[in-house]
Amino acid sequence: MTTTTPSAGQRTRPWPRYLSIAQVSLQDAVAYRVSTIIGIGVAFLWVLILYFLWRAAYARAPLTAGYTWPEMRTYVVLAFGINALVGWRVGSLMMATVRTGDVVFDYVRPLNYCFAQLFRACGYCLVEGLVSLAMCLLVGFAFLHIAAPASPADALLFAVSLLLGVLTKALFVFLVSLLAFWTLSGLGLMWAQQAVIQVFSGTIVPLALMPDWLRTLAAILPLRGIVATPLTLYLGKADPPTALGLLALQAGWVAALLLLANVAWRRAFDVAEIQGG
Repeated sequence: MTTTTPSAGQRTRPWPRYLSIAQVSLQDAVAYRVSTIIGIGVAFLWVLILYFLWRAAYARAPLTAGYTWPEMRTYVVLAFGINALVGWRVGSLMMATVRTGDVVFDYVRPLNYCFAQLFRACGYCLVEGLVSLAMCLLVGFAFLHIAAPASPADALLFAVSLLLGVLTKALFVFLVSLLAFWTLSGLGLMWAQQAVIQVFSGTIVPLALMPDWLRTLAAILPLRGIVATPLTLYLGKADPPTALGLLALQAGWVAALLLLANVAWRRAFDVAEIQGG
């Protein structure tokens, strides 16, 4: 009888382990269906509230900040679907492990802590995020008459921007969650994180409607890549050079956030104190 011994490369290759983390979080989202459905329902309730608020506003003004009513209703519906792709659960679980001390298990795993959390976010995204986005698209096209992408080229640019936006939000949530190593309590961090993301990503209102100083600030920060940039491309509001520039800005911020995240988690691990008992 012969046995096959895995090579050193197979034993040390970490990617299957990261995929296993994503699979576990996916199964967790499916197992806790009630929590998942409630989260999706709350997000969609905000979609409806903002939809009817904007519809009332457009009853008096057919054009606002360069957006027609068909464009604005498309923006409102898709903005919350896109923002929901990376939900609150990943950050809250990460903060909880810091508070309880269970983060010690991440200390001893031979894995990159940042990558492990990103793959965990991907697992939840495949259930919570995609279901939320699919629900917004279904109701939007069937009942709210949202617009399709401006062109096939814009649809492709939107897809690339959407992927970069998901990475941007996941990395931002990771960096905010790391602050729990110093604060220990993550509740305030979660609320602050949600507020900052919804404003500076353009989820609540498009950047064009913000005051000049706030719009200028939001335009250079990475959070615009979560919602505002994908929807700018979806609606065809950027010419080809501008569109490529927006994608380059997104990719640059993803690279910068990834570098910062890998420096930050090592620093957080250095200052953490785990007490046994």
